[in-house]
Amino acid sequence: MSTFAETLSPQERKRGRVLAYFACYFGCISEVMLDTSAIIIVYISMLGGTKDEVMFSTGFSAILTMFLLLPCAYAVSRIGMKKAVSIACIIGCFGYLLMAAAPFFGPYQKTAVISGCLIYCAQRSLYGATWYPMLDAFLRPQDRGKFFGTMRYSYMILSGVLFYAVGKLMGENPPVVLMQCIVGVTGILILGRMYCMLRFPENPQEKKLNIDIVKAVGISIRNSALVSYSVYVCLLSLAYTSLIPVTLLYLKNYVGLDAGKLQIFSTIGIAGSITGFFCYGFIQKKFKIKRLELFVHFVFMAVALCFALLSCKVPGFIYLAGVIYFINSFANSVFMCNNSTELLALARPGNKTMAMAFQQTYHNAGISISRAGTAMVLGANLLAPSWQLGSLTLCSYQTLFLFYGITAAILLILIPTLPAVVPKRRDYYEP
Repeated sequence: MSTFAETLSPQERKRGRVLAYFACYFGCISEVMLDTSAIIIVYISMLGGTKDEVMFSTGFSAILTMFLLLPCAYAVSRIGMKKAVSIACIIGCFGYLLMAAAPFFGPYQKTAVISGCLIYCAQRSLYGATWYPMLDAFLRPQDRGKFFGTMRYSYMILSGVLFYAVGKLMGENPPVVLMQCIVGVTGILILGRMYCMLRFPENPQEKKLNIDIVKAVGISIRNSALVSYSVYVCLLSLAYTSLIPVTLLYLKNYVGLDAGKLQIFSTIGIAGSITGFFCYGFIQKKFKIKRLELFVHFVFMAVALCFALLSCKVPGFIYLAGVIYFINSFANSVFMCNNSTELLALARPGNKTMAMAFQQTYHNAGISISRAGTAMVLGANLLAPSWQLGSLTLCSYQTLFLFYGITAAILLILIPTLPAVVPKRRDYYEP
């Protein structure tokens, strides 16, 4: 089946890919800072945020996306993708600038920083409804694996270098004004993403589609390949998406790493992501999607169980934790590329925006339930501070890791339902 991307010249497709790379370079800093860096965690804590508020703030994106992505996909079909991108990027910039200005709000500084975080996260639904359909306009099926690997590999190198330098600059007790500058500059960079995406090649058939949202969702639901993959991703997200923030909270609140060392530790995860993205194009051709999906599932399970059973009193604990954190980030990057590739393969032409929104809604439902649930458990102190598992003494954070690992092990029964495992089917699936 011919795609619009195949009607473009090689030069037009290359220009689209280059613009997409730079859109990521400008926009990725804000996303990485919130999702995997310790900076926002430290900043909210400095302004009076408790551990449950910090954990809950890391789940804002998923919670809002779960409810807003399908309505945003409908809105995009009415106003057009590029107008939606402009609105999203301006709102995202404002959210970060509000976080940077939070200390000026005096006794309301904690409210201001969390509100800024909430505003930034709200726009990610509108932006997310446009990103993959806009990429699909210039990406052929054979270009997807290499593109996603190269794009994420390069932007993670950029963010890794920047965040490592910031970690060294922060030291043990960074001044609030330094944190404000870091957050503020990050917000302004989001406007660079808007500049690049407004120059993407655009499929004229996808500019504005006055779709019937009920009919479009119905088409998605009848695609059993899309539904089975969406449900699997949702449930796996319950088990793995809290690993990174809980690990950082564990090291900060229980192990006792200072702010600078914690930020430097978080760059180990960025290094793992860089490695995963760099290798993805090769390993995807070598092992195919179905083997990679099984690989990442086992790694998420093993990482959670390792953190659960590894005592912080073991000699060289921080180095062992760094290795495990690196492996987890490597697997996470492979999962992200797998997910992006499958997302484009499962989106039926004429219903791409809604199909992609459908899958991402399930994905973010899993993330939001995982992170919001973890935040409530930590905030309500529902877990014993310590308990015995045989000869091991586990803290509350290790109890969470144990839960994530057992959940991932149970979910192995869903592997046979994945489209990549049974690619030949009546439903739409074009890998």
